[in-house]
Amino acid sequence: MVDKKEYSFELHEEMLSLVEKEFLPQDIAAKLAVAIKEKPSTEIPELGKQVFAEYGRRWGQRVLESGESYMDRTYEILRQAIDETGIAAFPLIPQRFIEIAYLSTQRISTLPIVQNNVSRIIFRIENCRTYQAIVEQCGEEAARLLTCRHGCLTLCDGIMEGLGIKGIEAEMLAKTPDDGHCQFVLRNTKA
Repeated sequence: MVDKKEYSFELHEEMLSLVEKEFLPQDIAAKLAVAIKEKPSTEIPELGKQVFAEYGRRWGQRVLESGESYMDRTYEILRQAIDETGIAAFPLIPQRFIEIAYLSTQRISTLPIVQNNVSRIIFRIENCRTYQAIVEQCGEEAARLLTCRHGCLTLCDGIMEGLGIKGIEAEMLAKTPDDGHCQFVLRNTKA
């Protein structure tokens, strides 16, 4: 475990930097560009799904590893409260890891949380760097297919699985090409 700053309630900047370097939006867009190069347009959705599902899986694993290694006081207090009171880890603990993922890969200082309660977490991604990188490297038509959503959805599923939280379904509610932003919900099917 990495030494934490005394009573720091902020996410560790070094952790965010390390995750960013490993999951740069330009790099995954380049990988998609290679996968779809000279392929028929009918194959792009499935190829993109494969590329981004693997990316999301690895991204989720890395975020969980990093989040546990780089402890902050907020996370310690959340874990203590859960241990002492028996309250459910959802939605507070997963939100922390989702924030680590997006604060690492997007140029944002906070993740817009639309809703957070025992039934669901809804968050929004505006001006997505990954979407923009796909537009730049693969073209607008390929970007509009939103194969990148599979990375976000797999990330969310992986975080829930890694935390041992069952009964949560991830779904996309809004899409950048249509709505100007992406929005995702993690729905608690047990609530």
